Amino acid sequence: MTAIADIKRQFLNSLKRGTGEAYLIVKNNPEIDFSNQIIKGARNIYAYDGQSENDRAQYIFDIISISKQKDKIRKAVLQGLATEQDDTWNLTHLFALAKLYARQNDAEVKQAICDRFLNNPIEGSDWVGAYEILELDGLNGLFYVAEKFGKYIEQNPNDWQGDWIIKRFQEENKNIKVSEELKNKAETNKFIRIYLDNIKRTKASQEKHKSKPTKYKDIIDEVLNSKPHFSYFRKRDLTNEEVNQTAKRLIKETDKSNIERLLDIFDFYKFPYDSQIILDFAKQKRTSKNRIVEYAIYALKHLKSKEIRNFALEKIQTAKNPIDYLEILVSNYKRGDFKLLSEIADKTNNEHKIEQLAGIYTNIFKTNKTKECKQPLEILYNKMNCAIHRNGIVEILLDNNVLSDRIKNEIKFDSYEETRQLTK
Repeated sequence: MTAIADIKRQFLNSLKRGTGEAYLIVKNNPEIDFSNQIIKGARNIYAYDGQSENDRAQYIFDIISISKQKDKIRKAVLQGLATEQDDTWNLTHLFALAKLYARQNDAEVKQAICDRFLNNPIEGSDWVGAYEILELDGLNGLFYVAEKFGKYIEQNPNDWQGDWIIKRFQEENKNIKVSEELKNKAETNKFIRIYLDNIKRTKASQEKHKSKPTKYKDIIDEVLNSKPHFSYFRKRDLTNEEVNQTAKRLIKETDKSNIERLLDIFDFYKFPYDSQIILDFAKQKRTSKNRIVEYAIYALKHLKSKEIRNFALEKIQTAKNPIDYLEILVSNYKRGDFKLLSEIADKTNNEHKIEQLAGIYTNIFKTNKTKECKQPLEILYNKMNCAIHRNGIVEILLDNNVLSDRIKNEIKFDSYEETRQLTK
């Protein structure tokens, strides 16, 4: 591999991860043509979760701004905007990138944004592009979006539209009476009228089918009968008394299905009684019929004892999936454990497992402040393509005063705005 090919490979690797190294590579190698690699980043969102992370438009646009092949890249962006049909988040990324061109008085790109909106939309993603039009043209942009939705509904009468685009625009433009403006416009524009009537129909249908909240006798009744448990109790604030009641019921419960549901609570709350009770659940044989062992392991991250630590270390060394047991170290970390964490991070290359490690290691080192965090967290930083967790990693490195000069220079140009802000 030639030196130039190696630099291009390094650049694309950084681009896919979203680190500022990509910007610095282009800046420091003006004689190299990176346009093909930049186009890949312009037409694809390489983020681990494009929905959660949103677009990387500003990140790519900054890199384009120092490229010598701007025209070639711009044409590729226009082509991608017109043709992307496979991935919603690639398309949102392209719309956001096109908006940055349009803000520089690029009339052709602005027209391309308007032309693509609701033109052969990806199924379930007819909203993509609306925000860019609103940001570029304000109230006139909203009229355009509403009219185009009306035309689409006329051709697709079974379509359902909500009012969340209007609500968001109102929240961001408090000085405008948005509903009143739309109603006035609808008097002379039948398509806007069709759009507003469709929203009314959608609201009426939702109200008709709205389910009444279930009333429970007490916390035990709620835990054993509410669904889904995972998201529900993450948001629900239990009192100390409710946590104690749940723990007492768990101790005497014999039904495995009920044990599973009760244990799930202690993923979010510390089990208030003898930790050996939870450890015994974790030591059971795993079965496909329930998730008792899994939930017990989650609960152990809040509990500390010599026995729990020994259990975790033994499983980390021998289990088929050692990552499943790492979170127990949140409350059971000891000096020197960074070596084990570094070894596991070094061996892990699957992007889903790297993402899992990032979440776990962040939790471990938030609870256990130590300069030992540097090595395992830097290994993950160099591998991961999730900018959200990367931000958490950089924050921990900063808090422990172990952020390297290399990373400090890169984060100024990171794909995640919150990470860029850390330089301040």
